[in-house]
Amino acid sequence: MNKSKPKGADVLFFPPYLLWSSLLISMILEMFIVPLSIFEGGIIQFTIGLLITGLALVNFFYTYVTFSNNHEEIHPKTVTTQIFTGGTYKYSRNPIYLSFVMILLGCGIAFNSLWYIYLSAVNVLLLHYGIILPEEKYLEKEFGKDYLDYKKS
Repeated sequence: MNKSKPKGADVLFFPPYLLWSSLLISMILEMFIVPLSIFEGGIIQFTIGLLITGLALVNFFYTYVTFSNNHEEIHPKTVTTQIFTGGTYKYSRNPIYLSFVMILLGCGIAFNSLWYIYLSAVNVLLLHYGIILPEEKYLEKEFGKDYLDYKKS
């Protein structure tokens, strides 16, 4: 008898760990190894970076509330019972991962550090290959034509 629990996407890691480790690594590299400035710096640059980070956080929490209100778990390894197509999902199939990259970019601009920008590029690759592709494979298997139609829209 098979007693295995149903599971979600076969992702390589939990995405928030990637964000937190990237923020920490960027900060350590900037403060203790080699500072890499983008521009001259200043209040306008800092404000723009904070705005980008703030918008990313709003996007993240709005999407998180969407999951919560629909009784879905946010962890990609959990079973998905529905496809979200409205709200932030109308503009991106991965609004939470977009938020993570925006947070890194915003911090890079606000703190005038190329390390955050470099690690945001690394995050895009790791999220795409380690999370998004396995999730899409799972969702295509789970929802078939409905998910494929959503991907086309």
